[in-house]
Amino acid sequence: MAFQAVHGLVQQAAQRFPEHVAIECPQGKLTYAELESRSDELAVALRASGAGVGCVVPIMTEDRRELVVAVLAVLKAGGVFVPIDLSAPRLRLRTMLTSTAPEWVIVGTSAADRAGEILDEALPLAQRIGLDVSAEPTGAAPESVYQHDPDDAAYIFFTSGSTGQPKAIVGRMQGIDHFVRWEGALLGAEPGWRVSQLASPAFDAILRDLFVPLTTGGTVCVPPAGLTLDGPALARWINSERIDLVHTVPTVFRGMLPTIAAPGGPELASLRCVALAGEALAPSDAAQWFERYGERVALLNLYGPSETTMTKTFHFVTPADTERASIPIGKAMPGARVVLLDSRDQPCAPGAVGEIHIRTPYMSLGYFHQPDATRAVFVPNPLGDDPEDFVYRTGDFARTLPDGSLEYVGRRDQQVKIGGVRVELGEVEHLLRGHHAVRDTAVVVVPDEAGNPLSLCAFVETVQPVAAEELRAHLAPRLPDGHVPQVFVPMERLPRTISGKVDRRALPAPLPAEQETAQDYVAPRTATEESLAAIWAGLLPVARPGVRHDFFAIGGHSLLVMRLLAAVTAEFGVEVHLQKFLAAPTIEALADAIEDALLIGGPDLDDLLAGLDDVTEDDAERLLTQNGGN
Repeated sequence: MAFQAVHGLVQQAAQRFPEHVAIECPQGKLTYAELESRSDELAVALRASGAGVGCVVPIMTEDRRELVVAVLAVLKAGGVFVPIDLSAPRLRLRTMLTSTAPEWVIVGTSAADRAGEILDEALPLAQRIGLDVSAEPTGAAPESVYQHDPDDAAYIFFTSGSTGQPKAIVGRMQGIDHFVRWEGALLGAEPGWRVSQLASPAFDAILRDLFVPLTTGGTVCVPPAGLTLDGPALARWINSERIDLVHTVPTVFRGMLPTIAAPGGPELASLRCVALAGEALAPSDAAQWFERYGERVALLNLYGPSETTMTKTFHFVTPADTERASIPIGKAMPGARVVLLDSRDQPCAPGAVGEIHIRTPYMSLGYFHQPDATRAVFVPNPLGDDPEDFVYRTGDFARTLPDGSLEYVGRRDQQVKIGGVRVELGEVEHLLRGHHAVRDTAVVVVPDEAGNPLSLCAFVETVQPVAAEELRAHLAPRLPDGHVPQVFVPMERLPRTISGKVDRRALPAPLPAEQETAQDYVAPRTATEESLAAIWAGLLPVARPGVRHDFFAIGGHSLLVMRLLAAVTAEFGVEVHLQKFLAAPTIEALADAIEDALLIGGPDLDDLLAGLDDVTEDDAERLLTQNGGN
């Protein structure tokens, strides 16, 4: 398959389907013809400003139409695009921007105020190039579009770093081309397919959301803000918008299941495939799906680190897989090879556990301006003698099943995924040590009932007493909310090995945050409040939540909101608006909302979406998940 630049593939689709809707989002629509003309105009503006081949250009916008126009324009000018999620913490945004040191930044009108504040702090001298897709078109077009080589840098996405600094992954042009054409052919994507866009712009998963439909004449469909956190509303939106393909993480998928499985649940008549990646898919979740839809809608399980470009193994889930202990991550896609190696870098016998090493010409170019970090994981192939034959050491462990598929079994280092978001425990620890009261710390994972990572607990060795609220406030501007520990356990001294390192095996079991919930505790007074308290106790690191405790103050975060609302639907048979819960995130208020809904009946889709339209920018910033891979 000869290499083609992805913006060239989009241009070919535009020539075939100029009047088809390319992007459909809450702010409006763009046809393929409009997408091409707008990106041409912006490419001309970029070149006129001095930006060109190899230039790193961050994109700061909330309107997905502006995002896609900007991505295409940067590629046409020969540059490297860097999508920025403006809902990320301010200090993290500043770190990401200054680490790439760009001279040009594209700022969409949908985010001009927020972007301007951040740029004034981080890049006061960078040239800001405005983008307004609703402005009168100029008709300008570049004299020529840059002709990329397959190994040219195309984009930068950030992932967590164990040093406390986000690592910038540089992707290559042929990596995008290889994936989108492979998945389009695998699924039989056709002109007119409607594909959901649920991933944050800061995750490389957005590349498949955008380019699988845009290279085949389909439509990128963007839901209202906050919808991914409201499982019932998301399921109804997929149904009403006649979505053909959904890419998402299993956490979001799980949030839809109670509504889907309920009597009278949405038929999802147009849906053809749900592609899942970013974390383990639970067999019980797949079983619930098959019970409702059989095999009419394919479940595709994908695996692949951002360092190797989106996905490198795949597996179509079957009903028989639901009887396994875990769902396989499958076999390598064409153009990639996966090898399991033991501690001596020798191939593992079938069934033995080894580290996943990926060999592919479509991997990323490594970490931006971090050669040591790049050399540590992009290593010469241990099974060959060619020093230019590199493999990527994933740090993930797996075993080969009798049918040749891979079963994922865990991580080598301190990296975990919570809700599909990559979290470096070392990064959280590094930032905690930056607090003046903290001498040392060890951050561990608190699992849910199924053993999957649910939240974080920080054991803290202090030089002076410090409140948990103060430590949270220290981390909040620097980390996405899902990375901030829910529980802080003070210790006089952390257990250590003979060599002086923290002995993680000797740490006590993570304790519920009872010391925080004991204050102002009010016990449940009704059957509804008692049922809700049991649900909260199952989600939060708190055994006895009071009816007036704030969900977010006692360990809740954005990744748990969807699970909470889904559990409410399953338990009580009603749906509570996301906005209504955010206005008063307590058991007391939630119980009142449930009882009101039981009296008047559940809301319809229009009411749900109307409620989501009321979600404020502050709410969205509080809830949306940032960073990591999908």
